[in-house]
Formats: sequence, structure tokens, C-alpha cells
Amino acid sequence: MPKSPTPVKTTVKKEEPQKETPTKEVVESARTPKTLSFDSVSVTQGKYTLAVFSISAAELWKIVTINKREPDKDKGYQRVLSEGRVGAISRYVQKGNCLPTSVLVTFDKAKFNKEKNKITVPNEPQAGWIIDGQHRLAGIRASGIDMQVSVVAFLGLSEKEQITQFVKINREAKNVPASLYIDLLKHLPDKTDAELAKERCADIASQLHKDEDSPFCGKIARLGTPKAGQISLVNFARRVVPLIARPKGKLALYSLTFQVGLLKNYYKALSHVFPDIYDPKEGVSVLFQTLGFGAMMLALSPVFDICLKEYQGFRVDDLVNTFKRIDDFEFEDWAEMGTGSEAEKLAGDDFVEKLLERTGDGNTTGGFDLPL
Repeated sequence: MPKSPTPVKTTVKKEEPQKETPTKEVVESARTPKTLSFDSVSVTQGKYTLAVFSISAAELWKIVTINKREPDKDKGYQRVLSEGRVGAISRYVQKGNCLPTSVLVTFDKAKFNKEKNKITVPNEPQAGWIIDGQHRLAGIRASGIDMQVSVVAFLGLSEKEQITQFVKINREAKNVPASLYIDLLKHLPDKTDAELAKERCADIASQLHKDEDSPFCGKIARLGTPKAGQISLVNFARRVVPLIARPKGKLALYSLTFQVGLLKNYYKALSHVFPDIYDPKEGVSVLFQTLGFGAMMLALSPVFDICLKEYQGFRVDDLVNTFKRIDDFEFEDWAEMGTGSEAEKLAGDDFVEKLLERTGDGNTTGGFDLPL
């Protein structure tokens, strides 16, 4: 019989998996350290520990935020800071001048090693928030010149303590907008009655601005310069805070829901009775300009009294019936009253006097629940 063929061993060569070429982003990420360390000294002041160190302005810009309420750093400093002041500092630096004063920062997760006298900071955006020195840092960046800056850093502050320090240090600075303080007030501990009223006002403005059913939807500029047809938070607060502040504010004892609903009804009724003024074919309604808004807020208290006396409520229909008595009111006359607080008062008095001529005096009211 023929012999069976001897089996031949075959070796299958395994293909090596192809290695993917890492992207530029991956390579850069691997090279980027997770933390940054700097020689530093610590300073204790009361209950606070601060670290003092120097850092490149460009490097500091990468790890801090300018505006606690704006994630985008570039938008943040544009909305909060004075462009004129940033430009002036930029030109000053470009001429070779120095900026010897320090930048005050707070870091949430920085660590200080007392034995080595080193501070270690997360190498990530928004690792810290600038409490003071925003204009200096933005100005250096705008100059295109990098330089070393001295930094004093709070370590481990709570958010409330961070905001408290910001307000204390920047309260009198003319180039930091008041709207930022108003927006931050809700985070402050131990508030005064005036601060509580401003905090409530910020909440009212926020709800009116976001509510699609509100006449003020999208029309309150909470930060930055208002666009045409918008009311700045500062002007909103200037006229609304006196209405809600204890103990004398007409609306001080009412709930947030009532206060928001009242302002919505007030302007809705104006839109029904004065549609051409509320929504003109050309230009911006005077009711959403500083003069008109101020006048209508100053007129709100007597209108409130009239409605309560005659209708026991502040519903849209109640207000419409009230305003219909002066549906021939000439808002155009307000244009001749000028600008400023005095002009707003004259315009508000003009509206109220016309209304009282046709309705009679209203009675003052107490703080109890009323229908809206």
C-alpha cells in the first residue's frame, strides 16, 4: 500500500494591527501638564490664607476667568470690562511701561506646600477667578506683549466668600458695571434690606426676561450694554427696587410670583390700550426706553391703588379698564421732557395726573394677597 503523505506544518503569520497616528490634539494633550507649580510664599490674614507668586500674563490668562457668569473668557471680559480702559492699558504696556500692582485671584483647587513654598494650580480653563486686576490682565493681553505679573491668590474660598470679596473690593470701581453686582447679590451672606431688595429685583428681572409670555421677554439686559429696545438691569433695578424694598415699598410685602405677575399684567394692559405706542411701526417703543420705563414704574403705585379701589385686583382686565379712560393720552409729549430722572418723574406725573382727572384718588393698600 502506498504510504500516506507526511503532513506539512504551515505557519500562518499574524498581521500586526496598524497603529493609528495620534492627532495633533492628542499629542499636545499628552504633553500638557495637568498642574502648574510656582515658587510662592503664604500670607495669613485673619481666617484667610493667601499665596503670593509671579506668573506670565499669557499663562495666567489661560487658567482664570474674567466673568464668573460667562463661560467664554473672551465674551466675559468684553461684557464686563471697559473697552476704553483695556485699550488705554494696552497702549501703556506697548510703550514699555510696567504694571507693578498685583492681580488678585481666587483658586478653587490650588494647593500650597509650606515646606517647599510652592503653589500648585490645575492647568485648566477657569481654574481661578480674577477678583481685582481684570483690566490690567486684559490690557496686557490686548497689547500683544507678554510680561510677568505678580499674583495674590486666595485659596479655598467658598463661592459666597469669593463674591463677597469681589463686591467689597470692586464696589466703588466705576468701570465695573453695577449690573454685575446686582446679578451676584443672591450669593452674598448677611445681606442688608437694600441688598435683599436688589436680589429680589434680579430674580424678578430674570423671570420676566426668560418667560415667553412676558412683555419683557428678551428685553432686559442683565449684563453688558443693552441693545435697542432693551432695558438695562441697572435701570430696571433703579425703578423697581423702591417698589419692593422694605419697609415702604408699595409691593414689599407681596410674593415674588405676585410681583412678577403684576409687572407682566401692567405692560400687557398697556399693549392692549396703547398698541401703537407699545409696538410702533418704526423705531423702539418709548415704553422700553429709559424715560418711558422709568415713568411707568413711577406711575405704578397710584395705578395700583386705583385698581384695588375699583376692582379689588390687578388683573389685565382691571388695568385695561383703568387705562381705557385715558386711551387718548399723548405719549408724544414725553419727547419734549428731555432725559434723566427728573424727566422720568415729569412723564410719570403727566400720566398719573391725566388718569386721576378721570378716576379720582386711589386708596393706599396693605400687604395682602390680591388677584392677578
